[in-house]
Amino acid sequence: MSNIDSTAQTYAFSDDDVSLKELLSPLWNRRWQILSLTLLITLIVAFYASILKPKYQSSAILQIGSSLAANTLSINEAFNSNNASDELIKTQYEILRSRKFAERVVSELNLMQHPEFRVSKFNEKLPFLKQDISKLPIPALPDVVDRFRTQLTISPIASTELVKITFKSYYPELSMQVANQVGQTYLEYQDEIHSSTKENTSQWLVDQLEELGKKLESSELALQNFIEAEGLVDVNGISGLVSDEIGALTAESIAAEKALDDLKVTHLFIEKHINEPEKLAGLKEINTNSTYLQLKSNEERVSRKLSELSRRYGPKHPKRIAVDTELTTLQLRIREQINTRVQSIEKDYLTTIEKVKATKQRLAKAKSDFLRLSRLKNQFSQLQREVETNKELYNSYLVRLKETDAMGNYTATFYVRFLDKAIIPKSPFSPRKSLFVAISFVLSFIAISIYIVMRELLVDTLNSRRKLESFNEAPVLAVLPRFKQRTNKGEDKYITDNRFVEAVRTLRTSLLFNSEKKPPKVIAVTSSVPNEGKSTVALHLARSYSEMEKVLLIEADMRHPTVAKNLNLDPFRPGLSNLLAKTHQINECIVRDKHAKLDILTSGISPANPLAFLSMKRFDMLIKVFGNFYDRIIIETPPVNAVSDAVIISRLVESVLYVVHGTKTKREQITSGLRMLNQVKAPIEGIVINQSESIDTSRYQNKYYNERANIIKLPVRKQA
Repeated sequence: MSNIDSTAQTYAFSDDDVSLKELLSPLWNRRWQILSLTLLITLIVAFYASILKPKYQSSAILQIGSSLAANTLSINEAFNSNNASDELIKTQYEILRSRKFAERVVSELNLMQHPEFRVSKFNEKLPFLKQDISKLPIPALPDVVDRFRTQLTISPIASTELVKITFKSYYPELSMQVANQVGQTYLEYQDEIHSSTKENTSQWLVDQLEELGKKLESSELALQNFIEAEGLVDVNGISGLVSDEIGALTAESIAAEKALDDLKVTHLFIEKHINEPEKLAGLKEINTNSTYLQLKSNEERVSRKLSELSRRYGPKHPKRIAVDTELTTLQLRIREQINTRVQSIEKDYLTTIEKVKATKQRLAKAKSDFLRLSRLKNQFSQLQREVETNKELYNSYLVRLKETDAMGNYTATFYVRFLDKAIIPKSPFSPRKSLFVAISFVLSFIAISIYIVMRELLVDTLNSRRKLESFNEAPVLAVLPRFKQRTNKGEDKYITDNRFVEAVRTLRTSLLFNSEKKPPKVIAVTSSVPNEGKSTVALHLARSYSEMEKVLLIEADMRHPTVAKNLNLDPFRPGLSNLLAKTHQINECIVRDKHAKLDILTSGISPANPLAFLSMKRFDMLIKVFGNFYDRIIIETPPVNAVSDAVIISRLVESVLYVVHGTKTKREQITSGLRMLNQVKAPIEGIVINQSESIDTSRYQNKYYNERANIIKLPVRKQA
């Protein structure tokens, strides 16, 4: 294998403008295929649109206003236009869309007999598929309703009380009739709801009044029986008197208990000092008594008098005796007065004890009476409230019943009216053939383009500069563009596409100057799998060499030979197999190209075992003999991954060119073939990308020059 310097690779790719170029290049290369397929799809869609039956639609507009709840029909509610809530309005929309409502409209218009619903959906779209309506069976009501609902559209108009009723049909008159009938049926439905509501409300109110009257009478009778049984006249007044009495008795009891406490202290003092008059005289109840004070004053006066007489007279003096007697009498009276007051205090103490007991008994009785009256008052209030509540309910329902009767001929629980009725449409709304065709053209073009781009990006081939940059298994010698197969009417059967011819010349130049050793004389051309263009590359490379030297092209692919066919030669003429079998001479097997210094040795008659023929020493000897007469020998071999012929031949040549189809050959196939050649140490020169569509080969040109045995490649951008 030739050693290729990293700076001498044939192609070097920059990172500039890779993505957009890589995306658009496949589209440009296949522009005519894309356009043709797009036009074909568009024509099919246009044909389909042209045979479609026109469809019409007609719309009516309803206004839905205020709403009323069931069983609450009142004058204020009936004439209040702002009661409708969003939920109630939305409920009306769902009623219009409901199956039950649709069944009613279908029945009223007898749509089960209409041709619109008797013909199948597929047949009704295609007018040329005519059917005898009279022979068709009448469809089931559920099927007609389902189809009817798919053709009916209820569309509320935002921020308004308006709703649009739209029906689509293949019959313009039917679209108008259905749209108007849906609105009319809804008006009738609202009238029925109102009448039913009014009747139900009146009967319900009458029943409620009868029941409430019985409850009111029963509650009044219970209250009267309670008053008579308890003998009540004025519960509130009696309760107030008892409350006042409890207050007075409570105050009296407190005062009596306080007096008893005071008397009890005096009583205990008296019991303790009952025989000590002097101490008893210290009690406030005694020493504040006027009689006691008078006696005490007299005693002091007589005592002073006795004291004066004692200084004058003796004990037996009559005056002194008289004064002593008077003093003794006063002291006895004082003691008697003390005893009298003590007895009075004891009597008051006992009286106060009895008074406290009596007061507590009266207070307890008053409290008991008050509790009993409170219970009676609560029972009375409960019975009275029940009477008042029943009376209020009865009066309220009586007023509501009179209001209901006063409503009379009011006919709407919702404010519903036609704002616009549907009319017969003058033109169909579908299909919009021009738009249909335009959209199909755009979508098909986009879809096909996306498919091609994704296929180019996802397929694992060397179809872009980015993929070539990441391919490191072998150097890229040349990129041959996809060519238009143009041949002259004469004997020249070579490709005349200028881009292809120049690319082959570039490959020839690479082989002449892209090696540190002398240019290879014997070159084998192989590929991974069949149909990669190795025969074409070998033939045109040989002819390119023949422009300046004598060249021999050997077709060593004896399994599927194509060179003779491409050059319009007899496929059964003698060739390589005949030389190896020694059945013919060299001059009988080689054919001369009249337009170039090119001799061609075709494969000859296909042998049973081509590998055995190519493994002969005679084949090696023939190559060496031919090398004495020709400046260059090009050998076209079978694919590497298919058979082992190329592996055998690679050991007899100086250089191997590996041809790769730019849009078909997978990298795995390329790697597998190169691995097989490397295992036998084949002199792989590099790969040649054939039939490339996405790589701009004209952008990169190479100039080579030889300086001190080093080959240097200079990438030169194409001049604008």
